[in-house]
Amino acid sequence: MENDSVRSMGESTLVDVWINGKMRSVCVSRAAIEGFLKPSPQAAAAMSDDDRREFVRTHLAEVVEAAKDRLGGKDSGAESILIEQLGPQPRAGFVERRRGGDRRKGGRRGTDRRS
Repeated sequence: MENDSVRSMGESTLVDVWINGKMRSVCVSRAAIEGFLKPSPQAAAAMSDDDRREFVRTHLAEVVEAAKDRLGGKDSGAESILIEQLGPQPRAGFVERRRGGDRRKGGRRGTDRRS
């Protein structure tokens, strides 16, 4: 990837990539990068523009995947995409359910051995 295709712009890092048959501008927020890396507060404060550009360059697959997730929604024709969270996105309306109580009714089968 060319050096000028990943650039910093304030608190964000911008990259132009070809996604779904169209050139798109993907803007990755500093919060998205910090949320992915989970650095200490000192390391987060010390993260420079160069560090953020290098992160986007080396984690381009995750950035493109997050952009495709955004495009899968109602913004499928968008030319610019803002990424505020990298990694798995929480599914809206999904509630994890657990079965209540003990699923086994009684002891194990075939273990009733009498000595």
